[in-house]
Amino acid sequence: MQSLAAFVMRGQWQAALVAAVAAVLSILVPPALIVSGAPVALMTLRQGNQQGILLVIMASLGTMILALPVFATAAPLVGVFLLLFWLPVWGLAVALRTTVSLAWTLHLAAVLGGLAVLAFYVVLGDPGSWWLVILNELKPVFEAAGLLTDEAVFNEALQVLAPLMPGLTVANLLAYMLFGLLLGRWWQALLFNPGGFRDEFHDLRLGQGMAVVAVVLFALALTLRWPLLVNLALVVGVIYVLQGIALVHGIVAKARLSRGWLVGFYILLFFALPQVLVLLCLLGIIDAWADLRARFSKPPAGMA
Repeated sequence: MQSLAAFVMRGQWQAALVAAVAAVLSILVPPALIVSGAPVALMTLRQGNQQGILLVIMASLGTMILALPVFATAAPLVGVFLLLFWLPVWGLAVALRTTVSLAWTLHLAAVLGGLAVLAFYVVLGDPGSWWLVILNELKPVFEAAGLLTDEAVFNEALQVLAPLMPGLTVANLLAYMLFGLLLGRWWQALLFNPGGFRDEFHDLRLGQGMAVVAVVLFALALTLRWPLLVNLALVVGVIYVLQGIALVHGIVAKARLSRGWLVGFYILLFFALPQVLVLLCLLGIIDAWADLRARFSKPPAGMA
């Protein structure tokens, strides 16, 4: 990873190449989208806002050129989509560079994600109906994948899923953006401040004010079940999942546990994703008042 980060820092063309290639690869391997956002974050954090936005433009054009042989006339749409993906990453990197606060940057990400959800309702009026049409058009794809065994059950599932698609879509993209931002921040630390990102991430706390907002929003979403509130809760949930992951890393470090605990955590996350995500979100909120890291912290050797 350090060699890739060093290659990105050699210049704009190298950074644009990494971002564009990773973006094209993300069509087959979606997590590669995270890697495509990291050069934008790294260049913005290290070289400034103007260099970051220049990289976004160069990477978008580069992606269109790389995608042209595969997508032909649709290549410009691929470039536009990635432009809309990289711009928020750049904006969050600008915020992090300005405030030097990961928590404040995540607050901003939650606001941007909420505005994106609201945009679905402003533009489409009833986004659930719009998504239902889109999902129905994808029936042949689901059928080919073996997911359409009972059409009645499938149609019922679409009725439940369609109203939640604005929140699921925004939450998914926001997660990729934030992980791209964090990867870029980690690269910056690897090159210029070894160990700096670890301390920053381990100590991440979103604060009690944000926790109160999250609790109220989650409670209203669960009781009223209004699609808009549920979609907004999904977006805020992404922020608290990140808080929960930081909390787990922080506890393992402060309790001086072996790395095997983190390996076990990520294996559990892979095999029980929905349940673990909910647990991480709850832990992130509880930590606002309980300060769980301090409770699990062990004093340095010789000071016990």
